[in-house]
Amino acid sequence: MTLRSATKLFVVLALALPVVQAVLVWVGGLLASMGDDAGAATLGHIGTACLVAWSISLVGLVLVLALFVLSERPPEE
Repeated sequence: MTLRSATKLFVVLALALPVVQAVLVWVGGLLASMGDDAGAATLGHIGTACLVAWSISLVGLVLVLALFVLSERPPEE
């Protein structure tokens, strides 16, 4: 995997995972209000996993961008 493709992947994850997590919270609240506590709890756990994946993708994005910048810099004389 090249740095450019890794950067694209981490940017997509950093932008998409908060949206997915917001939808999961909304659907979990809907299920809880309908009386399906087990479904709401399951979606809560999936939302937590989504939040962890988002945090990891942000750290990965920072690292990959740093490597990308360092590899594009002209050599010092």
